[in-house]
Amino acid sequence: MPARDHDRGIFRLPYRAWWGNTWASLGSPVGTVNRFGWKRFLTTEVFPSDPLNRNREQFIPNYFLHGVGAGMHYRATAEWYQHHGFHRPRLWSLATMAAYHLLTETVETAGSGDLAVDAIADIYIFNPMGILLFSSDRVCRFFSGRLGLAEWSQQPVLNARTGNLENMGQFYVVRHPLSRDGAWSAMVHFGLHGMVGLSHNRPGGRSYSATAGLMVENLITADQEGEGRVLTAELTWSGGLFYDVNRSLMMSLMASGLPTNRARVNVYPGALKVGPFSPGMFAAWGRDLTFGLTCSYSPLGLGWGSHPQ
Repeated sequence: MPARDHDRGIFRLPYRAWWGNTWASLGSPVGTVNRFGWKRFLTTEVFPSDPLNRNREQFIPNYFLHGVGAGMHYRATAEWYQHHGFHRPRLWSLATMAAYHLLTETVETAGSGDLAVDAIADIYIFNPMGILLFSSDRVCRFFSGRLGLAEWSQQPVLNARTGNLENMGQFYVVRHPLSRDGAWSAMVHFGLHGMVGLSHNRPGGRSYSATAGLMVENLITADQEGEGRVLTAELTWSGGLFYDVNRSLMMSLMASGLPTNRARVNVYPGALKVGPFSPGMFAAWGRDLTFGLTCSYSPLGLGWGSHPQ
C-alpha cells in the first residue's frame, strides 16, 4: 500500500478479521452496489465520466492495473504452468490469481467496516475483462509486439529486524518506437505511479531509459456524496532511470517526494555476478536506510532496516 504509515508487518496483520469485511462486499455485490448507488458506481469505478476530477478517478487503476496488469499476469502465469508441465495451466493461473488478488483486496480493505465497492469492480469486472483480453493471441501480440509491455516490479524482501515487507511494488512499462531505426522509444512506466520518458535502445537488446511523473503518496477519502468509503490519491513527484536487456529489467534508480521513499536502487539477478552466483540487491533511503539481498530462486529476499514503518 502506498499510504505513508501503512503497517507492512505481514505476520501480525489480522487477515481473518479483515477477510470478513472484504467478503461482506464481495459476497453480496448487487446489494452492496444498490446501497452505494449504481450511477455513482458506474461513473467512478467503471466509466471515465469526469476524468479530470480527482475525487472521481477510481476507474484509472481499474483499467491499467486490473484490466491490463491482471490480464498480462494471467497469460504469463498460464504460460509458466504450461512450460512446467502442469495439466490445465489456465485453471492453475486462475486459481493463483484468485488467491493473491483476494489477499490484496483484504489488505487494502484493512478491516474497515464501511461500505466499499472497489473490490467489486476489481474482482467482478476488470480482472475478468483482463483475462478475456489476454486469452486472445492477437491481443497479446499487440501488447507484446507493438507496445513492448513488460513487468518491472521491485524485489520484495522480509526485513529481518522489524518483520516488515520491504521494497514491494508492482510496475509495468510500455514503449513505442519514435525513430525508424528503433534507436529511440517513448516510454510509459505505471503502477503506484505514472511516469513518461524516453528509452535509448542499443545493440544486443540493451536499453537505457529516463522517466518523470507522479506517484501515489497517500490514499485519502474522496469527496463524494452518498454512503460508503471511496478513496482517492494524493500525489507527489517521482522520477526514474532504468537499464534493461530484452525488456528484462537489470537495474533501476527511482526517486520521489515521498518521505519514506526518497530514493531506491534495485539491481536484479543477472546484472552482476559474484563467482558462480548472481544475486539481486536493493537499497532504499527514506526515514532510514534499508537494504536487502534477493535471488532468482525465491520470491522473497532478506533485508535489514531499523525504522518500524
